[in-house]
Amino acid sequence: MIPEKPEAVSLYQQKDQGLSLDSRFRFHCHPGLACFNQCCRTPTILLSPYDILRLKQALGLTAREFLEQYTRREIDEWSHLPLVFIDPFKSGEPGCPFLGDEGCTVYAHRPAACRLFPITMGSQLTEQGVVDYYFCRQLDYCRGFAGEKEWTLSSWMADQGFTEYHQGRQEWLEILLRRGLAGPQGVEASRQDLFALISYDLDQFRQKLSDPEVSRAAAAAGLTLAELQADESELLQFSYRYLRSLFCK
Repeated sequence: MIPEKPEAVSLYQQKDQGLSLDSRFRFHCHPGLACFNQCCRTPTILLSPYDILRLKQALGLTAREFLEQYTRREIDEWSHLPLVFIDPFKSGEPGCPFLGDEGCTVYAHRPAACRLFPITMGSQLTEQGVVDYYFCRQLDYCRGFAGEKEWTLSSWMADQGFTEYHQGRQEWLEILLRRGLAGPQGVEASRQDLFALISYDLDQFRQKLSDPEVSRAAAAAGLTLAELQADESELLQFSYRYLRSLFCK
């Protein structure tokens, strides 16, 4: 039986009580468990621009190749901006395309959502900025919660290398949240495509650096086109600033 398409996830604060950084839980996932890799059969993995950058670099692909081979795009119902998810239904057998016989084949470069599991996250924009909320997702079949290892949320995030990935997406997340607060009006398809190009396809965005509007924005940020051409991490950070100027006015 082919599993049902996974439910969409929300970027936004959930209603139930969240965890603090000192909250404790037991969890140990390993190949000896009967459920090992079952959670990867129908994953709902939202990819940030930073996730995509790390994965496409690791796989030696262009951003467009990566997006076409491994992802699907959906419009977020709140911000009306496009989001990108790993598509577990593009191959004959449903499951994460990076799931191999012995587990994750891109483990060192796995996305933030995979690093945080079994914790999920929602965010809210407040007067103090973006506030993140964390929740424990206890799947019925998961035997990892019967393990002996105990974590605080903080120690789990550090062990899984989550902080680097979260920092790499925070500005992008804030743009989505701010756009969502702008009201119920939609975003034109051409603007959605522009957001997707700048967010998720750095190779194409790099080709637009010579456009007068983009080059002026780079100069205003104290960046040279040569720097942006040479450093994808710097280009990603600039893309967030440029997106903010376009979608958070």
